[in-house]
Amino acid sequence: MAERVAFMSSMFILSNPLFDSFLNILSASKDEFSKLDTDSVNVNEFSKLSTLSRRHSSDYYLFLFFQQFPHLISQEQMNQIRERITRQAVRSLNQLNVLILICSSLNNNNIKYTIIKGPHLARTLYGNESTKVSVDLDIMMVNPNDLSDFNRILADLDFACTEKKLLTGSWKQKLYIAAKREVHYFSRIAGCAVDLHVKPFANTILTQWRHRNFFSDLERIPFEGITIPVLPPEKYFVYLCHHGACHQFARLGWLMDIRNFYDQRKEILVMDKILSVAGSMNTKRSVTLAFYMLEALFHDPVPEKIKQTTDRSGTLEWLAVNCLKAVSHEKGEGMTLKARFDRIVYLVKLTKGFAGKVDVVLSVLLRHLVLLLFGPKG
Repeated sequence: MAERVAFMSSMFILSNPLFDSFLNILSASKDEFSKLDTDSVNVNEFSKLSTLSRRHSSDYYLFLFFQQFPHLISQEQMNQIRERITRQAVRSLNQLNVLILICSSLNNNNIKYTIIKGPHLARTLYGNESTKVSVDLDIMMVNPNDLSDFNRILADLDFACTEKKLLTGSWKQKLYIAAKREVHYFSRIAGCAVDLHVKPFANTILTQWRHRNFFSDLERIPFEGITIPVLPPEKYFVYLCHHGACHQFARLGWLMDIRNFYDQRKEILVMDKILSVAGSMNTKRSVTLAFYMLEALFHDPVPEKIKQTTDRSGTLEWLAVNCLKAVSHEKGEGMTLKARFDRIVYLVKLTKGFAGKVDVVLSVLLRHLVLLLFGPKG
């Protein structure tokens, strides 16, 4: 299966030399570009390369590359990248300050939660939260019954819920939470968005029981003068793989996070535990798919235990080819009716078991029902 996926990857790349150059930069960042032949990077279409980097949330790698090889571009082009990185750094630092305020308030009110992705992951993987762009802050509720308390705390910090009218009645709230997995907040004052996750994973109406122990072993760690709860490494890794797989790894920044997370923790991550966690949460295909995508795009070898436990290689091959299409598509994820239907089919194939597949279809129908009954936002 890996050879077939690698072949399909080469077909996509050969049809797009610019994407090939971009992949070479990302792949070589692992060794600080020491093994990169700069002739393999086409910088003649700098603006398109820069656009590709932005789309994949990978400006940091492009900046590091041209910082090491400044002679490849003009000073004006280097200034463009530096200015963009500076703007992103300011935004990331603002998100960090907001996150500390929210976590401090949650800690003071003894409300259980955990942090996922965002500034903490950037600090963990790259040593500096300003090097990684986050669209919003992701906070997970441990207890869904705490939604009103979270809403109160976020409101006190000038965050407004963008779906507030869906949370005014108990039956509306239950329907909304069943259909979606997060509530969205935005603060005009802070200029920052928050995704409040009311459950760990989407599409889990019938199979929610699989995640009953998801928060059972949270670890509190020091972070900017406070302590925050985070998932243990194996569970965190599985979550990142499943999150990326659900989105077909359409942003290579997600796959790079997975790559760096695994490479930096290879000595402490226990593969048997990763497989056990993924199996209990029915996300093993997502983990396997992530490793095969890393091999197809960056030539990172797939761990032997992943190879040994891979089942239904035909299904994984189909999933990987669809991910490669999503990754290499210049305009990102399509919003046409066909593209939406194809994505549902993809999620059904990604999910193992009859109940899980029904969950995907049922969740999609419920989300449309919520929009039909209550409108999109407001």
